[in-house]
Amino acid sequence: MKKGFFKIYIYISIIFLVVALYLADYLVVPKILNYNHLVISIGLLFLGFIFDGVAWTRILHKQQFKVSYAQGIASAGLSIFGKYIPGKLWVILGRAEYISEKYKYPRKELGFASLDAQFISIWIGLILGALGLLFLDGLQVYGYAILLMFIGLTLVIFTNIFHGLFKKVIKLVLKKELDIPRLSFIKLVRVIPYFLVNWLFWCISFYFLISSVAAQEVSIVAGFGFALAGSLGILAVIAPGGIGVREGILTFYLSLVGFDVELAATVSVVSRLWFLLGEVFIFALGITLRPNGRNAETRQSDL
Repeated sequence: MKKGFFKIYIYISIIFLVVALYLADYLVVPKILNYNHLVISIGLLFLGFIFDGVAWTRILHKQQFKVSYAQGIASAGLSIFGKYIPGKLWVILGRAEYISEKYKYPRKELGFASLDAQFISIWIGLILGALGLLFLDGLQVYGYAILLMFIGLTLVIFTNIFHGLFKKVIKLVLKKELDIPRLSFIKLVRVIPYFLVNWLFWCISFYFLISSVAAQEVSIVAGFGFALAGSLGILAVIAPGGIGVREGILTFYLSLVGFDVELAATVSVVSRLWFLLGEVFIFALGITLRPNGRNAETRQSDL
């Protein structure tokens, strides 16, 4: 890729964001019943996005890429809207491209480190979502599908055999041999807590979002619905940003919690605007953290 590609990538991702949201018509402003809970929700949402960038930076550190936390968060923030470009790989490639341009690290290795981070994030999200379904006796509906996805990700993440098979699949798709690095079990154990904290912030934030717009009492288990919907939404390759997929899963999940279908659908649609607010926050933070006219190589000691 040519130098300066990341700037073009940002413009393209914003265009796709605007188009996707316009076509989906999901920008619904709800009636707020509890503003204190809404403020708590937004604060936790922002912390979740920050920890998403921290978790990605920790992956880079374990792969021996010396990157400051500020630039790791910036790379995650400035590439966040790439998820709305059809294909799903753009948000993964975007943060890798940013780090490559700033630190002159090889794009290929950074891309696979980003893919590792995505796999681990989905894996943790599926665990939390499955726990929520377990508490609600809802595993009989999507249980087998979730179990298969969880087992598949576990094997790819933790075993050499299935990691090798994944490499062969990539070779068939891309028509060339690629060396995909894999974190050791010890290194994985050390980075997983960061991804777990990231998802827990989002899940608790979602719980407070629901309680801010719902007149009825809300169980804390409702928050785990976002982990389920978010992780499955990431896996939805066709829908940009998981639009439509995440809302459908949330509607189903909240109906298990005890919400009527209308309220469940309303909350699921409102969650799109809520999460978009977090995406705008981390994008703005990325702009703030991005150095202007300075070579990031001189800042590698800022760890």
